[in-house]
Amino acid sequence: MRIAIDGMGGDHAPDEIVSGVIEAAKQNPDAKLLLVGQKDRLVRPGLPSNVEIVHASQVVEMKEEPVKALRSKRDSSLRVAMTLVKQGTADAVISAGNTGAMVAGALFPLFGLGNLEGVKRPGITIPMPVDGGACAMIDVGANTNAKPLHLVQYAVMGSVYIKYLTPTLKLPRVGILNIGEESKKGTDLQKQTYAYLDKASLNFEFVGNIEPHRMYAGEADVVVCDGFSGNLALKTAEGVKDFIVKRITSNGATEEVKAATRHATDGLDHSEYGGAPILGVRGVVIKCHGRSKGLSITNAVKLAAGFIRGGLNDHIVEELRKLSRFGGAWYSKWFSWSKEEEE
Repeated sequence: MRIAIDGMGGDHAPDEIVSGVIEAAKQNPDAKLLLVGQKDRLVRPGLPSNVEIVHASQVVEMKEEPVKALRSKRDSSLRVAMTLVKQGTADAVISAGNTGAMVAGALFPLFGLGNLEGVKRPGITIPMPVDGGACAMIDVGANTNAKPLHLVQYAVMGSVYIKYLTPTLKLPRVGILNIGEESKKGTDLQKQTYAYLDKASLNFEFVGNIEPHRMYAGEADVVVCDGFSGNLALKTAEGVKDFIVKRITSNGATEEVKAATRHATDGLDHSEYGGAPILGVRGVVIKCHGRSKGLSITNAVKLAAGFIRGGLNDHIVEELRKLSRFGGAWYSKWFSWSKEEEE
């Protein structure tokens, strides 16, 4: 397997990226790691033999307009890394860089990969730490104008993904992120999605609407939502975590209390899972947090390698085909949208 890593993306690039790649190379000797970026800034003495530097002269900066940057910077580390996957030279791409540019590169065939067979809209999936383990929240930013069909497909893709994080899980519990538990709560998006999932016979258990506090209580394994709501939920969680840590550690707390706080909040950091996969695209795409350090990159490589070995995308396509065959008239109607209607 071959995994491309954007060596220039993220707040701590390239040093932390290189550090994470070196450790990942040691842990995954069967993987060829393609470290993409400005060669003079990536070369280190004694790089493992399974690390190859692929030179790319340009960098997509964190605050650049995504599509414009990808168009104008054809030799950027991110676009080159995406191209390696598109050409079949690599099986996966990992980046801690500009989120919008990575999503654009993954979704639009002009720049990169395009959608998997049967997928209408890919989604960014975050492993949210909750009581008892992790919950897959999808989507957290790729598709802010979601339709019911998209959320139904997210339920299928999220159910496949969470089994890779929790191999002992047989029947994932799927819920819809909402402001209340009742079936008539929310907008038309949530109501129509609820109506379908409540009647469908799929390879997961539908548990209805999930309010955020129930998600953190571990009452669902997969939570589906539009990208706008999901992104707000994710950033609120990150902000609350940082706020609590700051308040406790800056108010004269003892070292024991500070240590306990750090221990408790470490479990709220989704980076320990390696990053957020963009599910539904051709190839494996892992988006790491912009503040990622070496450990996150190492874990992202481990995650990508597991997806490649286990055939994640093949499983997603297989489950979506089942949905298309057995999803009923409602699903067939939505699935038959033309490209023009989708756009």
